[in-house]
Formats: sequence, C-alpha cells, structure tokens
Amino acid sequence: MSVFKITRRQLLIGAAGAAAVAGSGGLWLGMRKLRGLRYRRSVDRPDAFSPSAFLSVTSDGKVTVWLTKSEMGQGVSTTLPMMIAEELDAAWESIRVEFALCGAQVDYGSQRTMGSGSTSSMWTELRRAGAVAREMLLKAGADHLDASAAECVTSEGFVQHSASGRRVAYGEIAERAQRRWAPVRPDLKRPDQFVLLGTPKPRLDLGEKVTGKAVFGLDVRVPDQRFAVIARPPRIGSSVISFDPAAALAVAGVERVVQVSSGVAVVAATTHAALLGRQALHVDWTSATGGESTEALGQQLREAADQPGGVAKASGDWTSEDADVVATYELPFVAHATMEPMNCTAHVHDGLCEIWAPTQDPEGARLIGAEVTAFAPNRVTVHKTHLGGGFGRRAGHDFVRDAVEVAMQVPQPVQVVWSREDDMRHSAYRPASAHHLRGKVDSQGALTAWLHRVATPVPAALPAGEVSSGALRGILDAPYAVARHRVEWNGVLSSVPMTIWRSIEYSYNVFAMESFLDELATSARQDPIDFRLKLLGGQPRLASCLERVAELSQWAHAKEAGRHLGVACCACFGSFVAQVVEVATANASRDVEPTDGKSGESADSATDTSKRPAESDALMPNAASKDWRVTKVWCVADCGFVVNPNIVAAQLEGGIVFGMTAATYGRISIRDGAVAEGNFDSYPLLRVHEAPDIHVDLIESDSHPSGVGELAVPAIAPALANALFAATRQRQRSLPTALESLG
Repeated sequence: MSVFKITRRQLLIGAAGAAAVAGSGGLWLGMRKLRGLRYRRSVDRPDAFSPSAFLSVTSDGKVTVWLTKSEMGQGVSTTLPMMIAEELDAAWESIRVEFALCGAQVDYGSQRTMGSGSTSSMWTELRRAGAVAREMLLKAGADHLDASAAECVTSEGFVQHSASGRRVAYGEIAERAQRRWAPVRPDLKRPDQFVLLGTPKPRLDLGEKVTGKAVFGLDVRVPDQRFAVIARPPRIGSSVISFDPAAALAVAGVERVVQVSSGVAVVAATTHAALLGRQALHVDWTSATGGESTEALGQQLREAADQPGGVAKASGDWTSEDADVVATYELPFVAHATMEPMNCTAHVHDGLCEIWAPTQDPEGARLIGAEVTAFAPNRVTVHKTHLGGGFGRRAGHDFVRDAVEVAMQVPQPVQVVWSREDDMRHSAYRPASAHHLRGKVDSQGALTAWLHRVATPVPAALPAGEVSSGALRGILDAPYAVARHRVEWNGVLSSVPMTIWRSIEYSYNVFAMESFLDELATSARQDPIDFRLKLLGGQPRLASCLERVAELSQWAHAKEAGRHLGVACCACFGSFVAQVVEVATANASRDVEPTDGKSGESADSATDTSKRPAESDALMPNAASKDWRVTKVWCVADCGFVVNPNIVAAQLEGGIVFGMTAATYGRISIRDGAVAEGNFDSYPLLRVHEAPDIHVDLIESDSHPSGVGELAVPAIAPALANALFAATRQRQRSLPTALESLG
C-alpha cells in the first residue's frame, strides 16, 4: 500500500488553507492537495527506499527511475532520469530505468507524450523528487555517521561527513532513510551547481538497442501468445457485409477468424500464418459513399481559400484592396510512416484486461480497454514498450482497440500486427490545406497589411461563423507584429481520417507564412532576414536565433559567393528556431564551405532579389527542383535550459530530416475513396545520400526547458522553398517538391 507521512507543520498548512472554506471539507481539500504531490508521496516497493512514485533506491545502491513518458527515440529515458539523478546526487552509473505501468497500482499522473512537453512538464516535479530523496538520505546518513546533517554533504551516491571525510553509501542507509519524514519544499540546485544537467551524457537505452534487447511493441512475447492480422476495408467508409472463413481456416496455423469493428481478424499461431490466412479470406464489403479523391478535395480547398471565411483575428482596418503581393499555397495529406508499423498485444482474462502497447497515450489506451471490455478502468493495465517512432500517430488508439476486440474473442493473449500497407492505407493523416495570402508593403518597405486565409478538411461542418482555432496554430500565435492583420478559416468536408502529425498545424501554416514573408521581402527589395528582424521587435529570443543563423551560414556574403540560401524561422512549443538551407546543382560538391564573400563569384541579376519585382515570381513546376539538392542546413535553436545537448541536437537533426522528407516526397493520394500509396516504393523517405550536412547551434539559456522534438520540423520546408527561389527565381508554392521525380 502507499504511505504518505504528514508532519504537524504540514497539517497546520492544510488547516490554514482551509480557513476560508467552512467545515471539514476545506481541510480535506488541503490535505488532498498535499497528497497530490507525487514527488514526495512514499510508495511501497519491496526492499527499497521509495519516497516518490518516480524513484527508488535499493540496498545495492541502484537507483531505479520509473519513466512515465513514452520513449520513441527522442531520448526521454535519458533526459528525465538526469533530472532526478542531478538533485539526488546519485552516481550516473547507478541509474536504471523502468517503464511505468498505467494502471491502478501507482498514480504517476499524466503519462501522455505529446506536444514536445515531456521535459518541460516534468522539469520541476522530477527534480523535486530527487531533492526529497536526497534530503532524506542526507539525514539518514548523518544519523549513521553520528553527525548533524549540516556537517554532511551528498555526492555520487554517498553521504559524507565534511570534516572527517567519513562516508556511507546510499544503499547502506536506504532502509533508515525510508523512515524519515519527507520534506515539504526541498531545496533545488541552481544551474551553476549542476553536475549532470547540461552535459552530453550517453543515452541509457543505447546498449539494449544496439544489442537487440530493447522491447518494442512487435517484440512483445507472453506465454501462449497468438498473432492476428485484420482484413481492412478497401475504401474509406466501407464496412463488412459478410465473410467466409473457410479458406482462411484451411491455412496451416490459422485458428480463428473473427469480426471486429475495423474488419475481419485472422488469428494464428504465427504472424506468417495469419498473413496467409488473410490472403485466402473472402470478405464482401459495402461500397464507400462518395468515392472521394484528393484532386477534387484540392480544388474545393483552393476555392474555399479564395472565399471570405470565419474571422479568427482582425486587427486594424483591412480591405482586399490593401494588397500588392498575393499568393496561394497548397500542402497535401501526409503520413507518419513510423519505422515500426502499428501493433498491440492484449489479453482479457479473469475479469482483467492487460495491454502491451507502443503508445504515446497509455491513459487513453487504458480507457479504450475499459470501453471495449466494459470493465472498470482499475481492471485494465497498460504496459508501455519502446516505440519505433511516434510523430503523433501513436497518440491514437485504433491499434489498441483492434487488439482488445480480438482478445475479447480469443482465450489466449493476441498480438495484432499491421503490415506496412495496412499502416499506410488505413492510418489517419496530417490534413491537407490551402492558404490564400495577401500583403501590402509601403514605399518605405514596411509591411502594413497582411491577410492569411486557411482552408482545411473537417470531418463535420461547424456552425456558421465558427472557426477551428486549432487549425490556425502558427498563425494566431505568429511572432510577427503587423498593424493590420486578418486571419480567416474555412472548412471543407472530408471523410479522410485526420490526426496530429509531428509539429501539428505549425507544419503547414509556417510553410505558407514563411514562404510568403520571402515574397513580401522581395517586393520590398529587402534582405529576407533583415525584413523578418524588423517585424520581431517583441521577440528577442527568436531574433537572436535569426542573427546567429545568419552569422553561421555567412548569409551576408552568399550572393557574392554564388551560393543559394533560404531562411525560415518559427516560435512553437515554447521554443525558438531559425534555419538556413543551402541548395546547389545536383553535381555540385557538398564539401564547399561558405566563404567570406571576398573570393566568391559575383552573383548575376538572376540571384539578386533586390533587382527583381514580385510580379516576376512564377509558380515553380515541381520537377524543376529535381535539378537541385540540399547541401547544408544551419539550425539555431533556443529551447531554454538544455538538459542534454547531444540529445537536443539529435532531435533537431531528426526533425530536419523528417521535415525534408515530407517537403520532398510526402503525399497521400486518395483515388476513388482509397489511399493509393502502400509502401516506401510509392511513399519514399529521404535516403542517406540525399541528407544534407546539418549544423546545429544551441543558444545558452537558464530559462525553463521547452519543446524540442517537433521544433525543427515547421521551418525546414519554407527554408528549402526559399532557397530554391534564390537559385531559380521561381516560387515553390506547393509541396512536395520532388513529386514528379517519383514517376
């Protein structure tokens, strides 16, 4: 059972807080608030000192950290333990990590991993958990050394008496520490006292990943396990009329064929047998209504973007005549394309439901288990595994529902496996979008008016005049100050399943906004970075990123050196980023370094934006980009205090490659109600030889840590498009850039 020790002083605090509330109910609320502080709530873990839900210390000196966030490659299984180890003064070598269960056993709080919020949301709570344990161990150690706590210090897993040098290991005093009272407000270290935080510690999960010991969802094996694949509808909106299981059951290894809400599941002793059984299975499907296509939807989105929409923001007087630069941008549906396809294992038995899932939302998975089984949530437990990529796709629960529905009809545990084609054709996608932008630059080159109208698909119509503010992230919170600024939105009905995608709506809104800013800068005959800086008066951190990336890329001398650069920046998830992309002809050497401009060739007028009016900009045919490749990317980020610089840099590099993949190749096509793409032959990813050299620079900051995992994605596509304009004088107003090269 869980034990919470409360001092007389804590009780008085709770009572004082209740004074304004009549009766004992107020006192109960005050105590409940104290109980909600998981960082100092003792947990009953056998043979361990566990003053918090998040950690324990055993007699051998090992410190176990219970990881509440999903590890999908972003490094939280290293960065979050670093926070605890820092305040605990533990030896880094003593740290081990366990994935926290999501169930009735221990209350860990929210375990959702979304919105680049793991580090920022856990920064204070995990450090306090470590600090509570440190203070309890310090006092226990002082007792053991027959000294006062004021005479002792903690370091590297020991309590040491400062004067004599005598010391005792944490493991030796763990049991004694368990009997100490937990401090209410433990002292936290100042940044200048950090030993671990801010250093490039190696990833704790590296060894088990390179040796194949890490357990991903597809690696789950429990006794007597079965495997299933699901025959899914050929078109969006189709459903099962009837099925004949005979041919499937005739396949060796196939044991059952059962219907579930997403189709018909073939259950077998092996995945291979289940796949062969699905091939043999005969299913009659209803016809999809509408036979939707992305071509028709794209036309509807363009038309909607051209029409006045619901007003989400309006500042100053603005009329349609207040524009001398006009552009329309289009982006397609894109898939998440995680390396590990969707999967989930479930076992329903004895009034319990157990789920093993590579999920970003174990709490949501638990609720799905309760819903399908009709069990109380406390009868459902979710075991998190490593995730082979998430990007928002694993925040959904369709793969969990599949497994639980099959498990309800099978006595053994069953793992439902999605093939790559299942994953590509039956997923939920980032919405397509169309953007109509209008802007006015006065005779002094100042931006005086800006309209941004967005059209996105919606599953159901909203009431007239209502606006989907979520579809406007990156626009409503844009960092630029414009006196007359108007934002509108229109929705277009679509049956295509849609969900969040890495960097959510910033990924398409920032593309349109940052591309259009370059068009405005060209119209104003101004340098694109200088033009942005003039609009960032209230955003010094983003301005610093822009200035730094200009310096690193030697932006000022690029034209003289015959180099083709594009820039874009973004403020999202509490962080700031600026990126410069360099493109070169396909046969150019990628080893050419920026020059200081003194020895480079003079640029001709075709690459001098100050000599070309905006009216000369033409929509770039997608095929034109095939003659160019990205050679270098410079990325400067301010994400507050950097817990582990190597992991932050890796996340930014990964985000750049992810965003470049979508910008270069990403497109989901709907034809007659069905997704056309099925595997990486028709939905390719960026290959190693296509990846640029990436230079990441992190701005030092003592600010609260902020989001990193999605930060680099939004700006890379517009920076690429703007670099292609610098090279070709043709605007890239639609993505992907290399679509025609697939054919």
